[in-house]
Amino acid sequence: MDLNHDNANNPNDPNDPKSVNDPKYRNVASVYDLVYETRTEDVEFYLEQAVKAAPLRLAEFGCGTGRVTLKLAERLPDTRIIAVDMDADEVEVLEDSLRARGIDTVETRCELIQDFEGEDLDLAIAPFRVFQHVTDPVEFEACLNRVARSLRPGGVFVFDLFNPSVPLLARTGLIASQVFEDGDGHRIERTVNVNDRDHFRQTQFVEEDYTVFTPEGGTYDLHWHYHTRYYFLGEVVPLIERAGFEVVRVDSDYRGTPFGKGPYPGDLVFHLVRK
Repeated sequence: MDLNHDNANNPNDPNDPKSVNDPKYRNVASVYDLVYETRTEDVEFYLEQAVKAAPLRLAEFGCGTGRVTLKLAERLPDTRIIAVDMDADEVEVLEDSLRARGIDTVETRCELIQDFEGEDLDLAIAPFRVFQHVTDPVEFEACLNRVARSLRPGGVFVFDLFNPSVPLLARTGLIASQVFEDGDGHRIERTVNVNDRDHFRQTQFVEEDYTVFTPEGGTYDLHWHYHTRYYFLGEVVPLIERAGFEVVRVDSDYRGTPFGKGPYPGDLVFHLVRK
């Protein structure tokens, strides 16, 4: 996994001559919730899976800043949740949110999935394409093995990937350009560029760049640059089965549309049970 946070013009860095006295967005993780606040369909889906499983012990892999975690903790107050992410900045944002809400049923861990230690979980989830950041299929299989060993027999694992769009894979350069405004007078301009596609290894280099405009008229830049890998259904299923899972079904969206029956390209939403 290759993640690089380059927080240029850090507003909290007194040694930076371009430093701005504006601590709200200190890194990309702190702007994440604003960028994705309208993405709710998958949150409701994972909440539904958790309520259905009624787990006593649940692990969320790739918890990020807690977009799903916080909702789970509020909906399932009697469930112990382990929230795992390799990004220390995002885990810090989640911990701040947990303290602010008085939630004490969530244990946070900053670690790789394949290093996770735990067992007898009832449910594991990995929302929002977490495994796209695993650029080596061998490492992907190691992650699946670790999740399987952490679940009790009959335990459930649900995760999603994007279904690769062949037309989109032919594009490079600017993929998205967006503007966000918060309630405090900040304006954030976001661009996403995809470059250095390796069609043999199925990898790409993603550059997320943010310019923050402060209410006082200052500006500073935040960057998140990383590699991802796209996976096709046919190569993922053997990895899943070798890890000891049964594939219950694969959907193309969060509404339960079977794979191949919805609009192209859709998603890959996996429902698995540990054998």
